Amino acid sequence: MNEKVLTLTVSKQWFDMIVAGEKKEEYRTIKGYWTVRLYDVFAKNPTKYLMDKKISGDIDYLKLMIRCNHFIAKQYTHVLFINGYRKDSPRIEKEIESITIGKPKKGLCPDKWLDTEFFIIKFK
Repeated sequence: MNEKVLTLTVSKQWFDMIVAGEKKEEYRTIKGYWTVRLYDVFAKNPTKYLMDKKISGDIDYLKLMIRCNHFIAKQYTHVLFINGYRKDSPRIEKEIESITIGKPKKGLCPDKWLDTEFFIIKFK
């Protein structure tokens, strides 16, 4: 099976926890940008405007679109975490278990995000 790698940049705090095996999931906001990166979109005329308006304001709508197969998860096999933007920045690759929607766990994100739903990228 060919690897399909999702590349994510993370800050040092989260990168160090990933390397140490303390953090097994990463969070991304539910907005048009991340929806297009994580899902193939098969809805009629999915303009960026429509996606940003609908998705960022209505998580239930996104879940419905996924259930109805209008949005299909891209088949990422691995996630490459990079700490920084330089060519020689530290990096680590992990195998993806799943990409879902849910609330983050305490200690794995800033506390102000605990009651917000995100895309959750779970990895081994």
